[in-house]
Amino acid sequence: MCGISAIYRFDGDPGGDLADLRRMHDAQRHRGPDGEGAFVIRTDFAGARFDRIPDDDASMRFAGAVRRLRVSDPRPEADQPLVSADRRLWAMLNGAIYNYRELTAELAAAGHTFHTGSDTEVVLEAYRRWGPACFERFDGMWAILIVDTERRRVIGSRDRIGIKPFYYAVDDGRVLFASEPWAVAQVQGKGATIEPARFFEFLSGYPPRSSELTFFRGVNPVPAGSWFELDLNGGTRDIRFQTYWRLADFHSGNGRSPTFAEASEKFSELLTRSVASQSLADVKVGALMSGGLDSSTIVMLWSELARQRGSQRPDTISIAWDDPKMSERPYIEAIAAKAGSDSHILELSHRDVWSSIDQVVRAQGQPLLGQDLIAQYHAYRFARQNGDVVIMDGNGLDEVQAGLPSYEAQMVVERLKNLDLVNLVAELRAIARNYDRSYAGVLRSYLYTPLRRNFQEAQRLPQYPWLDIGGCDIDDPAWTAGSTRDRGNDPSHLNRILYREARHTNIPAVLMHSDRNSMAHSVEARFPYLDHRLLELCFSLPPEHKVGFGRRKRLLYEVAKARLPQLVVENKQKMRFVLMNSWMPLRGEHAGTIREAVRHPAFAKLPYVDTARLQAFVDDYLAEKHDNGYAVWRIFTASRWLDMFGL
Repeated sequence: MCGISAIYRFDGDPGGDLADLRRMHDAQRHRGPDGEGAFVIRTDFAGARFDRIPDDDASMRFAGAVRRLRVSDPRPEADQPLVSADRRLWAMLNGAIYNYRELTAELAAAGHTFHTGSDTEVVLEAYRRWGPACFERFDGMWAILIVDTERRRVIGSRDRIGIKPFYYAVDDGRVLFASEPWAVAQVQGKGATIEPARFFEFLSGYPPRSSELTFFRGVNPVPAGSWFELDLNGGTRDIRFQTYWRLADFHSGNGRSPTFAEASEKFSELLTRSVASQSLADVKVGALMSGGLDSSTIVMLWSELARQRGSQRPDTISIAWDDPKMSERPYIEAIAAKAGSDSHILELSHRDVWSSIDQVVRAQGQPLLGQDLIAQYHAYRFARQNGDVVIMDGNGLDEVQAGLPSYEAQMVVERLKNLDLVNLVAELRAIARNYDRSYAGVLRSYLYTPLRRNFQEAQRLPQYPWLDIGGCDIDDPAWTAGSTRDRGNDPSHLNRILYREARHTNIPAVLMHSDRNSMAHSVEARFPYLDHRLLELCFSLPPEHKVGFGRRKRLLYEVAKARLPQLVVENKQKMRFVLMNSWMPLRGEHAGTIREAVRHPAFAKLPYVDTARLQAFVDDYLAEKHDNGYAVWRIFTASRWLDMFGL
């Protein structure tokens, strides 16, 4: 895990580039406290390595810098950037190649002698042997930059699902790369500016329509599952992304569907394999555990593996709220006792959350959708304080296995669209019985609400009177640059929604938030549920293998029920991190701060915000005329972001 910064100068005029590289590098100091290095490729294609970024850039063609968090082979000899013995290849890696030991053995058998035990050297030699086809052989999460001075090419790649961040911008005769968008945005020729389409979506309360936009205009992610080349001979700004893996290739309309029993057995096998590979590192590894099925199942599988290996049981990190109505402490303690884990529980209050808003906004580099991000920030800090350098995170399964009520509702909508009336009635009865709901309440929540939201989101209709899409320049290509109509190739309505949210909206957002919260404390986050083989299986299954008749995440349930305490498996009242209106006193002690923040002058510069209506909306909330505390929270954290980043 590291922080990458790089500049490719394609117009032959490098003045000031190394100073900008230093600013990018310094902005990512938190990503790698264990080592740093830099290299410069000159216009004659000779390269030189430095412990620090040098000052002289008169003959620079490409320069890169890296901050290292030592996870595999923590010796200084493995610090990046790595250069091959013949000085032809230079490499920087942010992430982890989980199968690097197997690849090391294969490459060694082919005649290569390794000088380190790091996965970065494996990347170098795998590229030498297989070229860009090496990326298809990697099992892991990565953002990679390789400079091949013999072929005079820069080669880059990002892992299949986009777990590791990788951003770029084309600006003033150069291409900029970094692990965080602010590092790039701050050195652009015109400075950092707001991406209007992304900010409008945020204020609207919708998830991003695509993972291809950041909050900073002109700074975009390298597409997941892709690689690219740049010609070091200069004179071109073209970046051509080549796709090496497509989630859309895996869908339930492609061949015979396995039975539920077959799918359950395969799911258990692949998840166990993923936990086994991701729990290995040359540093201390822990796991976040909330008390729900997802993270708890990872801990229990890891505990079983530890028994088989004769190794130490999992080290678990949990958050418990000071309000008993919100705390999951009983579930956490029950799981820890059964797993035999070394359990660490941090109790937080609403004052802890409020006092750390600015820290989390700065770490995220953008405003906050919810207070759960603050809880996660504290969890990763607590993990580092307990000596955990790598953390296994249970995020990602909701979008893969339909784990949220909204997906259950979409399954109901699918049955209605297919006129599957017998199963529709049975589905509604099971939901009402399972969650102790009235039939009228189920119909409203599971039919009317999702249909209405689907329509609003498709039309980009603002949810609030103070937002006006008419104030947006929708003819500007930047407004639609990140939009996507990609829903994959599945015949199922629900599976197409899950595909969009895994590929373009929810999971990219979850991964981005987790990366910035974990790296704020120099912790590497790993995601066993996002192993590409698990994704390929789950997206090849029909929707009824994932959710149906009052049971979400059906495959996970089969794995969990044999391992977890019964009170955890049958818990139907899983709490969200924060109950906004009843817990965080936005209307009480913080009302004055919020009222002042909403008058931030930057709002008046946004053509799609009616500031008078915006202020009235917040005033009405504070006067208890409506209860949309989540919208007020977004407005408040947006004002903090605008202020802190000088936008």
